[in-house]
Amino acid sequence: MDMKKYILSLSLLTVINSSAIATTQEGEEAYNKGYYEKAFILLSPEADKGDAKAQYLLGKMYYNAQGVTYNPEKTEQLLLASANQGNVDAQVLLAGYYWYLNTPEGYKKAFEWYQKAADQNNADGQYGLGYMYDTGTGVPQNSDTAMVWYKKAAEQGNSNAALAIGYNYDTGTGVKKDKTQALNWYAKAADLGNASAQYNLGLMYEQGDGVPKDYQKAAEYFEKAANQGHAKSQLELGYLYDSGKLGKSDLQKAAFWYQKSADLGNANAQFNLADMYFYGDGVGKSLEQSVYWMQKAAEQGYGKAQNQLGIYYRDGIGVAADPVKAYAWFTAAKNNGFEKAASNVSDLEKSMNPEDLSKARTLGQQYTDNYKAKK
Repeated sequence: MDMKKYILSLSLLTVINSSAIATTQEGEEAYNKGYYEKAFILLSPEADKGDAKAQYLLGKMYYNAQGVTYNPEKTEQLLLASANQGNVDAQVLLAGYYWYLNTPEGYKKAFEWYQKAADQNNADGQYGLGYMYDTGTGVPQNSDTAMVWYKKAAEQGNSNAALAIGYNYDTGTGVKKDKTQALNWYAKAADLGNASAQYNLGLMYEQGDGVPKDYQKAAEYFEKAANQGHAKSQLELGYLYDSGKLGKSDLQKAAFWYQKSADLGNANAQFNLADMYFYGDGVGKSLEQSVYWMQKAAEQGYGKAQNQLGIYYRDGIGVAADPVKAYAWFTAAKNNGFEKAASNVSDLEKSMNPEDLSKARTLGQQYTDNYKAKK
């Protein structure tokens, strides 16, 4: 073979490969900036040529409906093509795709791809394997094997794995209960920014669970998680300010954090916020807002809120008095296990005429069916 032609061919191949890499990199940069249409245009031809990174990114776009319509067939096709070339990010995402099919076959495939990613020392793959063994999903449950994979992932800085180890020690799931170990692993996860670990640490310090009770430390951890949008931490932080456990109670801060949590749908926070509007604590008194948030909590099956909403309708507080709705909400609260509501039901029915009572019982059953307590 002519050496000049060989060198020329090699140089041309290098130029072509460099061009493909550059185009994929441009596509990835566009994707990372949220310019999905541009990313799609740049990545599509490279994916068609077999570029694993381009296939992964396009598969991810179809999976997350980023700039394109969600398409499970395209998702699987592209991720599978990339994963089979050894792209570990595609392997992990493909495993997740199969996991959420929630079928025996899906779990089997999820396990296979998590295993392939884990074999490449990928922390997310290792965590995925650990979780499947921990929960016995798609494989026989094996706590010891789960902990092996969790620790491999945690050693690489996977915060969810560190959280899982902490939780298992905290609850004695598959291991002997050990609050010191739980604290240590939660702390590792919390230091990595894991909001759930920060919340769990906050609870331990708030309740004195395995550590001396320390409301200030609890508040610090709750606030870290709350600033990440963790609704339960926002609720707990609101409670610490509300109750005065951090010193003098600060009702404005309490209302602020209850509002944050309520906006994220936390029923307890919605009830507490409704209560603050009722009394004008930390916020301007507003019966209208109190009713609004009380109903939000009641519709999530929160029995205490359902009972309180019944009182509002019975007594005409912030709403027109309506014994039928009052009875219905009391009934829902009673059926959701709020014991005080039972006497409200029996007391109210004594004063109701047969026609209204019949309507109230029908509506009460509807509320019970529609607004059940969350498990």
